Amino acid sequence: MELTVKKLLMQELAKRQMRNPSYSLRAFARDLGVGSTTLSDVMGDRRSLSKSNLEKVMERLLVSPLEKEVLWAEYRQGSKKIEIDDRLLMEEDTFRLMSDWYYVAILNLAKLPENKANPRWIAKRLGIKESEAEHALERLLRLELLKKNRNRMVRTAKPIFINRDVPSAAIRKHHTQNLHLAEYSLHNDPVERRQFYSITTAVNPEKLPLVNDVILKTRKKIEDLLEDGPLSEVYTFSFQLFPLTKVDGGMEDQSE
Repeated sequence: MELTVKKLLMQELAKRQMRNPSYSLRAFARDLGVGSTTLSDVMGDRRSLSKSNLEKVMERLLVSPLEKEVLWAEYRQGSKKIEIDDRLLMEEDTFRLMSDWYYVAILNLAKLPENKANPRWIAKRLGIKESEAEHALERLLRLELLKKNRNRMVRTAKPIFINRDVPSAAIRKHHTQNLHLAEYSLHNDPVERRQFYSITTAVNPEKLPLVNDVILKTRKKIEDLLEDGPLSEVYTFSFQLFPLTKVDGGMEDQSE
């Protein structure tokens, strides 16, 4: 299916309404930062997005480099044909690897003794579309992060580098997907197959860098513990530390 602005918007709205049936077109417009009338007209083929609104939509929906090129081509010429050079292909590969949760999951499926280098098997194990598994497997093989050996996936020694060139949108999309996966697990997986913990506490913000160091060390210990012994499943272990209080904007209390 060729990507267009209308299809992108309709697919995203459908996803959000699946998670929240009361999610409205007006709420969607608010979250995208565009007018509700404008959004309705675009989705009804009555007008096109302006350049500034298209930039907002692409930023808010965390689209990939290749998707951006397609949408800009549609905006400029009414055409979705683009030239895919090595630079764009590498940008797309990097974005997908860092943003879509199932890439790292597939790399870890390769650690299971009975794994299969088969998109259907991968899709069944991860609960994703077979086409997603096929594209991901092809990309991981092309990036030489995986290789095939007698219809099995084998991890290579090539490391995954996260550098400054990785778009922030890719990182944000990755964490957003993980939060949705956690929500799904909370409601659908039995308690014995998942663990959820949280605390709410007053904090000294100056201690946050020290907390980050503790989290990194703890993450490594937990990873080593979970990978000890026969491997049969793939899990995600996530940390989130975020403020509940809002930063004071400097407004003085006018009450007496």
